Amino acid sequence: MKFKVFYFSFITLLVALAVNPANANTRTYLSDKCKTHLIDFYQISKPSFKDFKVLDEQEFWLHTILKRKGTNDVKVKAVVFQKKDSQRLYGLQTEWKDQIIINCWSFYHSALITLIEMYDHYDPFIKKQKDAIRVSTHYLVNCGVPCHHAEVTSTYMVDDGTKPYVRKEISTPTFEYPSIWFTDYLTLRELYQFMRTGDGWESFDWRGKRYKTAELGKKFKRK
Repeated sequence: MKFKVFYFSFITLLVALAVNPANANTRTYLSDKCKTHLIDFYQISKPSFKDFKVLDEQEFWLHTILKRKGTNDVKVKAVVFQKKDSQRLYGLQTEWKDQIIINCWSFYHSALITLIEMYDHYDPFIKKQKDAIRVSTHYLVNCGVPCHHAEVTSTYMVDDGTKPYVRKEISTPTFEYPSIWFTDYLTLRELYQFMRTGDGWESFDWRGKRYKTAELGKKFKRK
C-alpha cells in the first residue's frame, strides 16, 4: 500500500512539472531596470521575479501589442508588483524559447505600444546568426504638469542561453509625443492599430503625411 501511495505521488509530481509553464526548464529573469525601481521606490533589498503577479484581462487592460512575422510564439502578459497595495508597479512579462523576463516601469510611465519582432543577432565568436527577438515598448512619460515626453525601451532575448537584457533606446525632447522615430519605424497599418484605441487620436502624422484615423480604418477594411 505504501508503495502504491508513493508511486501515485511521484506520478502526480511529474505531471505537475510538465504542465507548469515556469518549471525547472524555464529560466526566469527580472530586468535590472525593474530591480532598480523596486529598490528605489519600495526599499526592497532583494527584488525577485516572484515578487510579481500575472494579471488577467479583467484586472488590467493590456496596451496595444504589435507582432511582426515569426513572433507568434512570443507570449506577453501584464504583471504587477504584489506586495504593496498603495502604489502598484506594473510591468510586462515576455516568454520565448524557455526563458521569461519581466520588465516594469515607474508610476509616471504609461506603456501604450509594444512592438515584437525578430532581429539578426550575430555572434562574432562562432561567426553565425542566432535567433533573437526584440520587444520594444513606447511610453508616455508624465514629468509634471504640463511636462511630458516619450521613451522607448527594448528587451533583447537571444536563443543561446545568454541572459536577456533591457536597454533604453529613445528619450524624446520635452513635449514630443509620440516619438517620431518610433512611429516612423512602424508600418501605417501597425500605427493605425494604436490610433484606433482609446489612447489614439482622430488624426495623426506618419512619414510626412496627415491621416484621419476613421477614414484609414475604412480603407483597410476594403482591402
